[in-house]
Amino acid sequence: MLDKSLYNTEEIIQILAVQQTGEDKFVGQSHFMGNPHVFGGQALGQSLYAACSTVQQRRPHSMHALFILPGNHQLPIEYEVERVRDGGTFSTRRVVAIQEGRRIFVMSASFQTEEEGLSHQKEAPFMTDPETLPSTLKAWQQGALATGRAFHPAAVDFRDLDNNIFNGQHTSATRQVWARAPMQLPDDPLLHESLFAYVSDYGLLWTALQPHGVKMTDPRLQIASLDHTIWFHRPLRMDDWLFFAMESPNASGGRGLCFLHVYNQHGVLLATVAQEGLIRLRGEAK
Repeated sequence: MLDKSLYNTEEIIQILAVQQTGEDKFVGQSHFMGNPHVFGGQALGQSLYAACSTVQQRRPHSMHALFILPGNHQLPIEYEVERVRDGGTFSTRRVVAIQEGRRIFVMSASFQTEEEGLSHQKEAPFMTDPETLPSTLKAWQQGALATGRAFHPAAVDFRDLDNNIFNGQHTSATRQVWARAPMQLPDDPLLHESLFAYVSDYGLLWTALQPHGVKMTDPRLQIASLDHTIWFHRPLRMDDWLFFAMESPNASGGRGLCFLHVYNQHGVLLATVAQEGLIRLRGEAK
């Protein structure tokens, strides 16, 4: 039985499935993640769902997003899709997210008809069996109870190989995490792609904090996604274990850059993510 205290998978799947309100117009609801602002992964997943809903028989191979203004989680978000181009094998869509008449997020996505071609990939790192690792969500929940912090469920289970982001240790700018939905999901590719987009914003920027020993709970920390890119290399399923290999090659100017390579349990590279975000410490020179 699904532990409702740990997971909100069904709720998130419903939230990502934005409702069509007109020709190429959609509306999505928001949910609370402990912050008054909309979670960036929500905008990523909802905008991809809206864009995919206007494309027939082609799957997304890339999406590129800019976070312009923080959204209010108490208000719905309107998504307007522009059909930029439909070519022989590729389609392009642009999505604008609007709240209270203001553009808060823009995204461009490219879609391709399935075809064969040359194939190679970055070799997968050594991967520990996820079934031998404890649930990171359970540890987060227990830590929240012990310190009086609020705990918010997640859409997937995480198994972090080195869960030290809350203790402020100085470590390398790399993280390795397993992720999987805690239930079997329908076969709809759109569901898996939009849920992956949602999850891809979950803690990626934390990697840029590790070399500096900055805790996620540090009251000086201002952290937010600025831009986010996903390349889908091969089909993926969110109800299979996915290995998230993260690294942060740079932090400067109050920003951190992070990369994520996603593999299945067989070491096949499924997706690559790049994100730059604000990692400002208040009180320091701006």
